[in-house]
Amino acid sequence: MFNVYLLQVLEAIGLEEAGQEFAALFLTLLSVLILIALGFYLSRQLLLPMLSRLIDHLDGDTLSATHEERPRLASHIAHLVPAILLINFVEFFFSSWQSWEIWTNKITWLYLYVFIGLTFTSLIDLITAILALKFSNSNLPYRVISQLVKLITFIVVGILSVSLLVGSSPAFLLSGLGALTAVLLLVFRDTLLGLVASVQVAANRMVAKGDWIEMPKYGANGNVIEVALTTVKVRNWDNTVTTFPTYALISDSFINWRAMQESGGRRIKRSIQLDIHTVRFVDEEELTKFKNNPFLARFFEEQNYVDLDQVDLTNSAVFRAYIEWTLRQHPLINQDLMVMARQLQPTELGLPIEVYCFSADKAWVNYEKIQSDIFDRLLAVLPLFDLMAFQRLGGKGQSIT
Repeated sequence: MFNVYLLQVLEAIGLEEAGQEFAALFLTLLSVLILIALGFYLSRQLLLPMLSRLIDHLDGDTLSATHEERPRLASHIAHLVPAILLINFVEFFFSSWQSWEIWTNKITWLYLYVFIGLTFTSLIDLITAILALKFSNSNLPYRVISQLVKLITFIVVGILSVSLLVGSSPAFLLSGLGALTAVLLLVFRDTLLGLVASVQVAANRMVAKGDWIEMPKYGANGNVIEVALTTVKVRNWDNTVTTFPTYALISDSFINWRAMQESGGRRIKRSIQLDIHTVRFVDEEELTKFKNNPFLARFFEEQNYVDLDQVDLTNSAVFRAYIEWTLRQHPLINQDLMVMARQLQPTELGLPIEVYCFSADKAWVNYEKIQSDIFDRLLAVLPLFDLMAFQRLGGKGQSIT
């Protein structure tokens, strides 16, 4: 083999016998390094361009979505070629040095195991990125599944590597894991809990990427940007990111606003506190004054929510009718859902009149504007019904007009 040929050459050139062994080993190691360098060169000059040409057939969006995964996969593939070359030439280089052959073979196989695992996980990342792009509306937890596959891959690579180093069969190593079960459960506690939680979350469609959720215990209030095997990331409305364990989604309570976003409207539920002392019966003269007001004329022409001829008519009842009429006329209130103005239990802060309806526009900014416009109008019209809103000033209960 190679080392025998080197010894013959060194002897032929007249090198002393004591130095022949050292020189032959040095030249062999140098040849191995040259072989490894040649393998890297060939992989980068031949294999990587072929891989790039295959990837070039992908569309622009896919190329953009996989800009991190593609170079990583290519780099890991490039490491496989020199390892495969060296495995096939170990016996050729070290046949006369058994200990060198054994350890070089082990180290090379260990190197190959590691980069086979890294190549496979990089391929999984690439496939996950493509699926997440192509099927963005799917409820399948691609990232969770990919992390689970990668975890299994690392476990397999770890078992093969340890069995290679200790020189025993992987089956023998697996048979001894029973005694380590408790330790493994402790080490992988979060991973196992996250795995169970991820399956339940995906099966029950509890949370998906893009959902708006609220989880006060962890300070989360915003859109979900990632649901992984062990963690969930939420981008809050102040642009901070909250991270919490995946299993918290099934062990703790949270609010998911997806149902609201998919429904016909976003609820408006807010009260105006009336000063109870301003609630009173309305006589014919006062009712005429209400009707003659230009801001209320159209309401009295069109309303059918309260009987104006009843003897016990109150200004608060007319005001509630006005609220409902206003909501029914509003173009951005969903009329197919509940529309109501109701009186709540009186308190020391006054008589609450609650507006209960649904905004047809569910976007947060537009929703707040619609809600604010409605209550601006209702607060401004209160004095026209001889009503006042209750407000506590200076620590004492006072009313304002």
